[in-house]
Amino acid sequence: MEKKSLEKPVKNIAFSCHPAKESLPPLVQTMLKWTLKNKINVRISPTMAKLVSMPELVFDEEYLRNQADMFLVLGGDGTILSAARDYSEYNLPIAGINLGHLGFMTLEDPKNAITVLRRLKKGDYAVEPRMMLHANVYRNGEKVYSGIALNDVVIQKAPMLRVIKINVSISGNMINTYQGDGLIVSTPTGSTAYSLSAGGPIVPPWVNVLIICPLNSHMLSARPVIAAENEVLSCRIACVHSIVELVLDGQSNFKLLNNDVVEIVKSETTSHIVVFKERNFFNVLRKKMNWG
Repeated sequence: MEKKSLEKPVKNIAFSCHPAKESLPPLVQTMLKWTLKNKINVRISPTMAKLVSMPELVFDEEYLRNQADMFLVLGGDGTILSAARDYSEYNLPIAGINLGHLGFMTLEDPKNAITVLRRLKKGDYAVEPRMMLHANVYRNGEKVYSGIALNDVVIQKAPMLRVIKINVSISGNMINTYQGDGLIVSTPTGSTAYSLSAGGPIVPPWVNVLIICPLNSHMLSARPVIAAENEVLSCRIACVHSIVELVLDGQSNFKLLNNDVVEIVKSETTSHIVVFKERNFFNVLRKKMNWG
């Protein structure tokens, strides 16, 4: 199990938020008041600035790249996923206040927001590196799309259309041609998301692997497969009679055509998720899954 160590006290923090939560303005105002009172240099996203009418606090690229110690998001796991893709280039630890449901990657609920800020200010937290995926789409040998994901890269057909075929190879070695609704390739972080609902294994976040999980396969022999983090996964699509999309983290999509090739590898970019040192993955899993 990965060991956690304390990090530096947070003095400069960037806030972002889910744009559609009714409870946000009062929560944001409470948190901003506390940070400013406690001499934390704070900048906020344009969405958040609009909510609280404080445009003077909007962060920019210079602040994120050279000043910010951490990125704090208010929302659910989906908000963290979006922040990981949008701001990964700044290499900032990402902390979350849970406004969603499961909240596998968030720290606490809104009622404990000030407690979170106090602990961050003291350096009473740890940072977990999280593997990300990089997906490229090739059409007639030319790259036409590229993107990164923290949870998963999904190839999926539109509802009510015919099954698709996906020829899957790992580092040049063909493993199967899956027939069904699609394919989920996830990170360990994403193993508790869409992949889990499709029957994939749960993998601790510190075990870096590629998880390949067929989606509603029409083959009894189709089973999830785990590949090493340094493998190159190649998926050739046969979809003459269906509409197919490549979806990153359930949030960003690209339309695929027949005979497109999707290449998926471990990304050079790593996300850094903030946790509290007493957090244990298996305890969180048991609580969220209602086990035992």
